[in-house]
Amino acid sequence: MTTDHGGPNHSLHNLQQTYPELVASRKAVPDLVQFYGMEFDTPGADHSSLIIPFTHNEKDMLFTIEHRFSKKDPSTKPVRNSPTHMLAALQHRDALPIKPVLIANHPSRTASGSVKYGLDEPWELRDWNDTAPSVAVGMAGAPGHQAAARKRGAYRAPLHPTMGGFDQMTAVVGGFWDSMLGEGRRWWITANSDSHKNWRDRGEDFLPGEYSKTFVWTEKNHDDILEGIRNGRIFVTTGDLISELYVTAQVAGVGAKAS
Repeated sequence: MTTDHGGPNHSLHNLQQTYPELVASRKAVPDLVQFYGMEFDTPGADHSSLIIPFTHNEKDMLFTIEHRFSKKDPSTKPVRNSPTHMLAALQHRDALPIKPVLIANHPSRTASGSVKYGLDEPWELRDWNDTAPSVAVGMAGAPGHQAAARKRGAYRAPLHPTMGGFDQMTAVVGGFWDSMLGEGRRWWITANSDSHKNWRDRGEDFLPGEYSKTFVWTEKNHDDILEGIRNGRIFVTTGDLISELYVTAQVAGVGAKAS
Protein backbone atom coordinates (compact mmCIF):
# COMPACT_ATOMS: atom_id res chain seq x y z
CA MET A 1 0.00 0.00 0.00
CA THR A 2 1.27 3.47 -0.79
CA THR A 3 1.39 5.49 2.41
CA ASP A 4 2.70 8.79 3.62
CA HIS A 5 1.79 11.66 5.90
CA GLY A 6 2.74 15.29 5.72
CA GLY A 7 1.86 18.89 6.33
CA PRO A 8 0.00 21.71 4.58
CA ASN A 9 -1.42 20.80 1.17
CA HIS A 10 -0.17 17.22 1.43
CA SER A 11 -3.49 16.12 -0.12
CA LEU A 12 -2.49 17.91 -3.31
CA HIS A 13 0.90 16.18 -3.29
CA ASN A 14 -0.83 12.81 -3.00
CA LEU A 15 -3.18 13.65 -5.85
CA GLN A 16 -0.65 15.08 -8.28
CA GLN A 17 2.53 13.12 -7.53
CA THR A 18 1.93 10.00 -5.45
CA TYR A 19 -1.07 8.64 -7.33
CA PRO A 20 0.54 8.74 -10.81
CA GLU A 21 3.49 6.80 -9.37
CA LEU A 22 1.09 4.17 -8.02
CA VAL A 23 -0.57 3.83 -11.43
CA ALA A 24 2.85 3.33 -13.02
CA SER A 25 3.82 0.80 -10.34
CA ARG A 26 0.66 -1.22 -10.93
CA LYS A 27 1.52 -1.43 -14.61
CA ALA A 28 5.13 -2.37 -13.91
CA VAL A 29 4.25 -5.09 -11.35
CA PRO A 30 0.77 -6.33 -12.35
CA ASP A 31 0.93 -9.47 -10.19
CA LEU A 32 1.27 -7.43 -6.98
CA VAL A 33 -1.99 -6.17 -5.49
CA GLN A 34 -1.32 -2.54 -4.60
CA PHE A 35 -3.69 -0.32 -2.65
CA TYR A 36 -3.86 3.45 -2.56
CA GLY A 37 -3.87 4.99 0.90
CA MET A 38 -1.87 6.95 3.41
CA GLU A 39 -0.73 7.25 6.99
CA PHE A 40 -3.45 9.64 8.05
CA ASP A 41 -2.70 12.54 10.43
CA THR A 42 -5.56 11.69 12.76
CA PRO A 43 -7.44 14.53 14.50
CA GLY A 44 -7.20 14.18 18.27
CA ALA A 45 -4.97 11.11 18.06
CA ASP A 46 -1.76 9.71 16.57
CA HIS A 47 -1.40 8.41 13.01
CA SER A 48 -3.65 5.80 11.44
CA SER A 49 -3.37 3.66 8.32
CA LEU A 50 -6.07 4.54 5.79
CA ILE A 51 -6.69 1.98 3.00
CA ILE A 52 -8.76 3.19 0.05
CA PRO A 53 -10.90 0.70 -1.93
CA PHE A 54 -9.76 -0.02 -5.48
CA THR A 55 -12.29 2.03 -7.47
CA HIS A 56 -12.32 4.38 -10.43
CA ASN A 57 -12.38 7.39 -8.08
CA GLU A 58 -9.85 6.20 -5.48
CA LYS A 59 -7.60 9.23 -5.99
CA ASP A 60 -10.48 11.65 -5.47
CA MET A 61 -11.71 9.72 -2.43
CA LEU A 62 -8.36 10.05 -0.67
CA PHE A 63 -7.95 13.69 -1.70
CA THR A 64 -11.33 14.61 -0.22
CA ILE A 65 -10.72 12.75 3.03
CA GLU A 66 -7.26 14.20 3.57
CA HIS A 67 -8.14 17.71 2.42
CA ARG A 68 -11.25 17.94 4.61
CA PHE A 69 -10.21 16.02 7.70
CA SER A 70 -6.43 15.64 8.17
CA LYS A 71 -5.24 17.65 11.15
CA LYS A 72 -2.15 18.83 9.23
CA ASP A 73 -3.39 19.42 5.69
CA PRO A 74 -4.84 22.94 5.95
CA SER A 75 -2.50 25.68 4.77
CA THR A 76 -4.42 28.68 6.09
CA LYS A 77 -7.05 27.28 8.50
CA PRO A 78 -6.40 26.50 12.16
CA VAL A 79 -5.20 22.99 12.90
CA ARG A 80 -8.17 20.64 13.07
CA ASN A 81 -6.96 18.50 15.93
CA SER A 82 -9.94 17.33 17.96
CA PRO A 83 -11.72 14.02 18.60
CA THR A 84 -14.94 15.61 17.36
CA HIS A 85 -13.39 16.31 13.98
CA MET A 86 -12.22 12.71 13.78
CA LEU A 87 -15.76 11.46 14.36
CA ALA A 88 -16.94 13.74 11.55
CA ALA A 89 -14.26 12.20 9.32
CA LEU A 90 -15.46 8.71 10.19
CA GLN A 91 -19.09 9.64 9.51
CA HIS A 92 -18.03 10.87 6.07
CA ARG A 93 -16.21 7.62 5.31
CA ASP A 94 -19.01 5.46 6.65
CA ALA A 95 -21.47 7.16 4.30
CA LEU A 96 -19.43 6.31 1.19
CA PRO A 97 -20.90 3.63 -1.11
CA ILE A 98 -17.66 1.65 -0.87
CA LYS A 99 -16.03 2.17 2.50
CA PRO A 100 -12.29 2.51 3.21
CA VAL A 101 -10.60 0.84 6.18
CA LEU A 102 -8.90 2.72 9.03
CA ILE A 103 -6.39 1.13 11.43
CA ALA A 104 -4.88 3.04 14.37
CA ASN A 105 -1.11 3.04 13.89
CA HIS A 106 1.43 2.58 16.74
CA PRO A 107 -1.31 3.34 19.32
CA SER A 108 1.06 3.44 22.34
CA ARG A 109 3.90 5.39 20.75
CA THR A 110 3.15 8.49 22.81
CA ALA A 111 2.43 6.61 26.04
CA SER A 112 4.39 7.93 29.01
CA GLY A 113 5.13 4.49 30.42
CA SER A 114 4.10 0.89 30.79
CA VAL A 115 0.35 0.26 30.85
CA LYS A 116 -0.35 3.95 30.24
CA TYR A 117 -1.99 5.64 27.25
CA GLY A 118 -0.86 8.39 24.92
CA LEU A 119 -2.69 10.20 22.14
CA ASP A 120 -4.75 7.08 21.35
CA GLU A 121 -6.95 6.51 24.38
CA PRO A 122 -9.39 3.61 24.81
CA TRP A 123 -12.46 5.85 24.85
CA GLU A 124 -11.41 7.39 21.52
CA LEU A 125 -10.92 4.06 19.79
CA ARG A 126 -14.27 2.88 21.13
CA ASP A 127 -15.89 6.05 19.77
CA TRP A 128 -14.31 5.39 16.36
CA ASN A 129 -15.64 1.84 16.31
CA ASP A 130 -19.09 2.95 17.49
CA THR A 131 -19.27 5.66 14.83
CA ALA A 132 -18.07 3.61 11.86
CA PRO A 133 -17.68 -0.09 12.74
CA SER A 134 -17.03 -1.07 9.12
CA VAL A 135 -14.32 1.60 8.74
CA ALA A 136 -12.50 1.78 12.10
CA VAL A 137 -11.73 -1.92 12.45
CA GLY A 138 -8.54 -2.19 14.50
CA MET A 139 -5.03 -1.10 15.37
CA ALA A 140 -1.42 -2.00 14.70
CA GLY A 141 -0.83 -4.79 17.18
CA ALA A 142 2.82 -5.10 16.14
CA PRO A 143 4.01 -1.59 15.23
CA GLY A 144 6.76 -0.79 12.77
CA HIS A 145 10.21 0.76 13.21
CA GLN A 146 11.51 -2.48 14.74
CA ALA A 147 14.90 -2.57 13.02
CA ALA A 148 16.49 -0.10 15.43
CA ALA A 149 18.58 -2.89 16.96
CA ARG A 150 20.44 -3.21 13.66
CA LYS A 151 21.20 0.48 13.29
CA ARG A 152 24.95 1.15 13.07
CA GLY A 153 25.53 -2.43 14.19
CA ALA A 154 24.66 -1.70 17.83
CA TYR A 155 21.54 -2.12 19.91
CA ARG A 156 19.19 0.83 20.08
CA ALA A 157 15.81 0.91 21.75
CA PRO A 158 12.78 1.02 19.42
CA LEU A 159 11.04 4.32 18.77
CA HIS A 160 8.51 3.31 21.37
CA PRO A 161 8.55 0.42 23.83
CA THR A 162 6.91 -2.87 22.88
CA MET A 163 6.27 -6.13 24.67
CA GLY A 164 7.98 -8.80 22.63
CA GLY A 165 7.51 -6.66 19.53
CA PHE A 166 3.80 -6.03 20.19
CA ASP A 167 2.14 -2.81 21.28
CA GLN A 168 1.14 -2.80 24.94
CA MET A 169 -2.49 -2.10 24.00
CA THR A 170 -2.38 -5.54 22.39
CA ALA A 171 0.07 -7.50 24.53
CA VAL A 172 -1.25 -7.01 28.07
CA VAL A 173 -3.44 -9.96 29.09
CA GLY A 174 -6.79 -8.54 30.16
CA GLY A 175 -5.80 -5.18 28.67
CA PHE A 176 -7.33 -3.01 25.98
CA TRP A 177 -7.56 -5.51 23.11
CA ASP A 178 -8.95 -8.23 25.36
CA SER A 179 -11.53 -5.73 26.59
CA MET A 180 -12.58 -4.82 23.05
CA LEU A 181 -13.02 -8.47 22.12
CA GLY A 182 -14.82 -9.15 25.40
CA GLU A 183 -17.31 -6.41 24.52
CA GLY A 184 -18.08 -8.29 21.30
CA ARG A 185 -16.42 -5.69 19.11
CA ARG A 186 -14.94 -6.58 15.73
CA TRP A 187 -11.57 -5.00 16.47
CA TRP A 188 -8.54 -6.61 14.89
CA ILE A 189 -4.77 -6.18 15.01
CA THR A 190 -2.34 -5.85 12.11
CA ALA A 191 1.44 -5.62 11.70
CA ASN A 192 3.23 -3.11 9.52
CA SER A 193 6.75 -2.00 8.66
CA ASP A 194 6.09 1.75 8.96
CA SER A 195 9.07 1.88 6.65
CA HIS A 196 10.70 5.28 6.23
CA LYS A 197 14.45 4.57 6.21
CA ASN A 198 15.84 1.06 5.89
CA TRP A 199 18.27 -0.29 8.49
CA ARG A 200 20.80 -0.92 5.68
CA ASP A 201 20.88 2.86 5.24
CA ARG A 202 21.24 3.41 9.01
CA GLY A 203 17.53 3.79 9.56
CA GLU A 204 15.14 2.16 12.03
CA ASP A 205 13.04 0.22 9.55
CA PHE A 206 12.77 -3.09 7.75
CA LEU A 207 11.48 -3.25 4.21
CA PRO A 208 7.72 -3.82 3.92
CA GLY A 209 7.12 -7.49 4.68
CA GLU A 210 10.75 -8.15 5.59
CA TYR A 211 10.08 -8.60 9.31
CA SER A 212 6.44 -7.84 10.16
CA LYS A 213 3.64 -9.45 8.16
CA THR A 214 -0.14 -9.44 8.17
CA PHE A 215 -1.56 -12.63 6.66
CA VAL A 216 -5.07 -12.38 5.18
CA TRP A 217 -7.27 -15.37 4.30
CA THR A 218 -8.51 -14.16 0.94
CA GLU A 219 -8.61 -14.41 -2.81
CA LYS A 220 -5.89 -12.43 -4.55
CA ASN A 221 -7.83 -9.31 -5.47
CA HIS A 222 -8.39 -5.87 -3.98
CA ASP A 223 -12.00 -6.34 -2.88
CA ASP A 224 -11.51 -9.65 -1.09
CA ILE A 225 -8.30 -8.54 0.63
CA LEU A 226 -10.02 -5.43 1.99
CA GLU A 227 -12.99 -7.46 3.19
CA GLY A 228 -10.63 -9.99 4.77
CA ILE A 229 -9.05 -7.22 6.81
CA ARG A 230 -12.43 -5.67 7.63
CA ASN A 231 -13.77 -8.98 8.91
CA GLY A 232 -10.71 -10.13 10.82
CA ARG A 233 -9.65 -13.03 8.60
CA ILE A 234 -6.06 -12.25 9.51
CA PHE A 235 -3.17 -13.10 11.75
CA VAL A 236 0.12 -11.28 12.25
CA THR A 237 3.68 -12.40 12.83
CA THR A 238 7.13 -10.90 13.28
CA GLY A 239 10.42 -12.43 12.20
CA ASP A 240 8.62 -15.17 10.22
CA LEU A 241 8.06 -17.12 13.43
CA ILE A 242 5.05 -18.78 11.78
CA SER A 243 3.76 -18.86 8.21
CA GLU A 244 0.42 -20.64 8.67
CA LEU A 245 -2.25 -20.68 11.35
CA TYR A 246 -5.22 -23.02 11.72
CA VAL A 247 -7.93 -22.38 14.30
CA THR A 248 -10.78 -24.65 15.38
CA ALA A 249 -13.57 -23.19 17.55
CA GLN A 250 -16.26 -25.06 19.43
CA VAL A 251 -19.15 -23.70 21.45
CA ALA A 252 -19.32 -25.27 24.90
CA GLY A 253 -21.83 -28.11 24.98
CA VAL A 254 -22.30 -28.14 21.20
CA GLY A 255 -20.82 -30.90 19.04
CA ALA A 256 -20.36 -28.91 15.82
CA LYS A 257 -16.99 -27.32 15.18
CA ALA A 258 -15.96 -24.42 12.93
CA SER A 259 -12.52 -24.02 11.40
